[in-house]
Amino acid sequence: FSLEVEELAVREGEVLAIIGPNGAGKTTLLNAMAMLNSPAAGSLSIMGRDALAPANRLFLRRAMSVVFSQPYLTNDTVFDNVALPLRLRGLRDGLAAEEALELFRITHLRDRNAKTLSQGESHRAALARAFVTRPRLLLLDEPFAALDERVKEEITRDLRRVVKASGAAVVLVTQDQEGALTLCDTLGVLIGGRLLQTGAPQDV
Repeated sequence: FSLEVEELAVREGEVLAIIGPNGAGKTTLLNAMAMLNSPAAGSLSIMGRDALAPANRLFLRRAMSVVFSQPYLTNDTVFDNVALPLRLRGLRDGLAAEEALELFRITHLRDRNAKTLSQGESHRAALARAFVTRPRLLLLDEPFAALDERVKEEITRDLRRVVKASGAAVVLVTQDQEGALTLCDTLGVLIGGRLLQTGAPQDV
């Protein structure tokens, strides 16, 4: 898929939303930022480091979290799912996992099997897992997909509260213009692989 993005930047504490129709290249752009795909040309800098340099990849990947449109939860308790990124890093910080559960108001679900959660609960668990490592960059792919309006509003409100408290830079890609406007500080429009405009939501 060909992308034409001349320049795009997101600052600490900023929420950047990229909207566009299905097939516009939003997920391709997000995958490039997540270093899952390498661009054929151009540059990618994260936290002032060259993200295309192999020597920087492990450090930068540990500084970011990615949440996909369908939460990938393991057949374990909610607590074990949230704590998984810590365990993969060789850490045993149960307090951080408990705090992440509390941030997204799912402490009461900690001992439930993640496979029994509702769609909204699964999204909350995935977001708690993303924040458990206190990422500097959070990437969200269609975070409002398949959620009814009431649940979407609640999760969006909680997510904005957590993001602003954390100071993380956030990039979300979505077709949901209303959800993007509720959450973002900066809005971009991607159509046919081209970034047509970025700016304050009211200007775009």
